[in-house]
Amino acid sequence: MKNAAAIMKAAADLKLPVAAQLIGVQAAIGESTLRVINFGDGAGPDSRGLFQQRANGAWGSYEDRMDPHTSATNFFKALQNVQGWETLEPTIAIHRTQRNADPHHYTRFREQATQIVKALGGESASLVDPSGVCPAEGNQVVGDIAGKWVKPLPEAVMTSGYGPRPAPPGTAGGVLANFHYGIDFATPGRAGTILAITDLKIVKIRNLEGQFGTGVTGQTLDGKLTIGMYHMEVGSLKVKEGDTVAAGTPLGTEGATGNVFGRHLHMEFYAGALPNPMIPINATIDPTPILKEKGIL
Repeated sequence: MKNAAAIMKAAADLKLPVAAQLIGVQAAIGESTLRVINFGDGAGPDSRGLFQQRANGAWGSYEDRMDPHTSATNFFKALQNVQGWETLEPTIAIHRTQRNADPHHYTRFREQATQIVKALGGESASLVDPSGVCPAEGNQVVGDIAGKWVKPLPEAVMTSGYGPRPAPPGTAGGVLANFHYGIDFATPGRAGTILAITDLKIVKIRNLEGQFGTGVTGQTLDGKLTIGMYHMEVGSLKVKEGDTVAAGTPLGTEGATGNVFGRHLHMEFYAGALPNPMIPINATIDPTPILKEKGIL
């Protein structure tokens, strides 16, 4: 806990948000179980300290690497050089900082890191979700929150429904690709603007990550549904994690990022409030009855 506190202080000294503190603790758990280790491993025999930093000149002297505050400061300085680190999956942000072999190595340490940061962080960490979702800097409320539902992609046509289907050409995923876990819309002849389908709390931003590409995940304000809207054009996102947006608020531009063939909007629905739903850990539900009830289909 003393080492975790040193990591958090290093981030605070650099005026970085709680989200960075959480990433730092998560990284150090994955590298050293929060111990100042004076030995390396097969992949890095010269690695030392909380972050297993190499003796390559990039991380300072041996004394720097063995000092919790200094080594954490150097980690955070490197993190800040990762483009868009604030919106990346935390494990991807750490991977691009540490340059380790497995980009998903740090995922399993998120929950433990969250518990530690919430225990040590006081008021500044009080709004962090137990799963590790951090409040955004602005927490903006955009538009008139009135419980409406709108078409998420005006003038679009539905191109694929929920359920079994042959895997489309150009996609990957094996057996999983033969079941469509959401519903697709595409605008004929051009890229449309994707809108919030209803009032949503934005809980996850994806930026060119994995099969989902660029997109957002939001929770309905009553907590009954989590809705993911994916494959948007890179750089087109108009909202941040923590924002509350009204139905019809522009979220981004229809695109073809991720594991897809062709430009479209892919939407997934989950029951309940899930900060970071992922296939197949959380089961999707068929959005068709809901969209018909709301007059969208």
